[in-house]
Amino acid sequence: METIINRYTEFISGLKDTIYRMALNLVGDRADAEDITQDIYEKVWRARDKILSHDNPRAYVCRMTRNLSIDRLRQNERYISKEVSQRGIDLDTTSDINDIAELTRICISRLPEKQRLTIHMRDVEGFDIDEIAHIMDIDETSVRMNLSRARKSIREEILKAINHGVK
Repeated sequence: METIINRYTEFISGLKDTIYRMALNLVGDRADAEDITQDIYEKVWRARDKILSHDNPRAYVCRMTRNLSIDRLRQNERYISKEVSQRGIDLDTTSDINDIAELTRICISRLPEKQRLTIHMRDVEGFDIDEIAHIMDIDETSVRMNLSRARKSIREEILKAINHGVK
């Protein structure tokens, strides 16, 4: 029994930040992300034998995190795009934007869910394309397309904001 506890603890401690960041990226609320993270810890513990013996346990847990986050969004009926629009931030003027990082976060939050999740897993978490495809249950070509479209959209919005619409 001691070894399974050690394996679980080692596995979860290596993934805890990733789980939290993924949940936060999807739900946009720290408290919800913390709740999701705790729920994932419990779910992993209950299915520890299955998960720890899985071919890619990291991808399996990330997929669990994605699914639970989406379920939480549906339950709460809160979407990041609504939150951003309520804050009244206007991308047409940079006076409301303190720095490029905040502008980038806003642009990412306005992306469709698949693009937002893809860019987060690739550029923040460092997942490989094949791992992202497995987590999202799509093919690698779709992952590359989502990533390309997300980066293009972010680039265009940032350039538009920086140039104040001047070509």
